[in-house]
Amino acid sequence: MGDDPAGPDRKIADRVRILEFQVDQLRRELERLEKRHAEAIYSVAWHFGAPVRIVERAIRKLLAKTPEPSALAGVAAASAAPATRAAPAKRLLVDVTAIVAHDDKTGIQRVVRQVVRALYAESDLGVTPVAVRLQDGKLWTCEAYVAVETGRAQSAADRPLEIETGDRLLMLDNSWKDFAAFASAFAEVRAKRGAIVSCLYDLIPQLYKGASIGDVPEVHLAWLKAALVESDGIIAISRTVAEELCAYVEAQDLPHRAGLQVGWFHCGSDVAPAGAGEPSAAIRAAFSGAKAFLLVGTLEPRKGHAVALAAFDALWRGGADVRLVFIGRRGWHVDAVIDNMTSHPEFGRRLFWFDAAGDVDLGYAYDHCAAALAPSYAEGFGLPIAEAAWRGKPALCSDIPVFREIGG
Repeated sequence: MGDDPAGPDRKIADRVRILEFQVDQLRRELERLEKRHAEAIYSVAWHFGAPVRIVERAIRKLLAKTPEPSALAGVAAASAAPATRAAPAKRLLVDVTAIVAHDDKTGIQRVVRQVVRALYAESDLGVTPVAVRLQDGKLWTCEAYVAVETGRAQSAADRPLEIETGDRLLMLDNSWKDFAAFASAFAEVRAKRGAIVSCLYDLIPQLYKGASIGDVPEVHLAWLKAALVESDGIIAISRTVAEELCAYVEAQDLPHRAGLQVGWFHCGSDVAPAGAGEPSAAIRAAFSGAKAFLLVGTLEPRKGHAVALAAFDALWRGGADVRLVFIGRRGWHVDAVIDNMTSHPEFGRRLFWFDAAGDVDLGYAYDHCAAALAPSYAEGFGLPIAEAAWRGKPALCSDIPVFREIGG
C-alpha cells in the first residue's frame, strides 16, 4: 500500500472530522437522555460527558498541532523478553476458547469460524490444525466444536492435549480478559520449542477511545501489552492494522519480545451460500420492490448508521424510491439513532432493522441488495465489504485507509 499523497495534513484533517462527528453523536445521546430520562440524567451523565470532554480536548490539541514526519515502519526496538528459536512446526493449535463458551456471532466470531473451517478444509497446509480451548489452565481439543463447524462426524471426545515439539499456538479468539490464564499453556509451548502467535483485530480502543465503552480501552491495552511480550508474532486482519500497531508500539515505547514478527491477512466470507436454506419472510419482504441498500454491523456510533439514515432521509424527501436495511445487534451510545429510526415514517416501509438475522438471512440480504454500505470512520478490516464482493455486489464506503486497502 503506497503512501497517502496528501500527507500528514490530510490525516490530521480526517482525524479532526472524525472527532467532531463523535462529539456530535455523543451530544445527541445526551439530548436524548435529557428528553426521555430527565430524572436519571445526573446518575448517567458522567458516562457520556467524560468522552465528550476528552474528544473536545483532542480536537483542540489536533487543531494546534504542527504536522510531524511519518512514524517509522518497524516495531520499536525496546524489548522485555528474549527471542527464542522455534523447532519446525507440525501442528497449528488454534485457540477457540471464547467462541466455544459463547458465540456472539459478531465480527471476531465470524472470523474465527471462517478460519477454522478453512484450516480444516485445506489438505496441503504443511501443518495439522488442532482447535483447542483452555480448561483449568490446560489446553483441550475441541472435537465437538470442529464437527459442528466442518460438518464432519466427531472423531473423538474432547480431551487434554499433550504439547508436542514445535507446536504453534495461534491465539485466534478473543482472549482480552483471559490472556493471563494461558500462562501455563504458553510455558508448555515454549518448553517444547514452539511459538505463540496472537491475532490483532484492531486498535480502535486505543486510537479512538471515544468509540469504545466502559473499561474496554483499559482491558484491551492490558491484553495488548501482555501479547506483545508473550508472542513471537502478531498477525493483524489487515495491513492497515499491522502498520497502526507498529506505529503505536513505537509511539508508546511499549516493551515486546525480541524478534517479534508482525504480519497480516485478509478475511474472506463465511455467509451462507445461496440455497443453504430459506430466509425469513421479513427479510424477503424488506428486499422486494425498490432497490435496497444494506448496512451490516453492530449499531454503534463509529459504524455510521446515523450518517446512512440522514443520507437516505434526504433521498426520500427528494422523491427517490430506495430502501435502507440495517442488519446488526444493538450496541452502545445509539439510543438517539434507534429512536430516530424506529419513529421514522419510513420504518417498516422503506427502512428496516434486523437485530437477530441468521446466516441464511444475511446471505439473502447480500444477494438481493443493490449495494452494501460501509460509512464507518474506524475499522480493523471491514468484513461487509469482503462479503459483498464475494457475492458480486458493490460497496459504498467511507474514505478511510483500511477501506482503501480492502476495496482496492
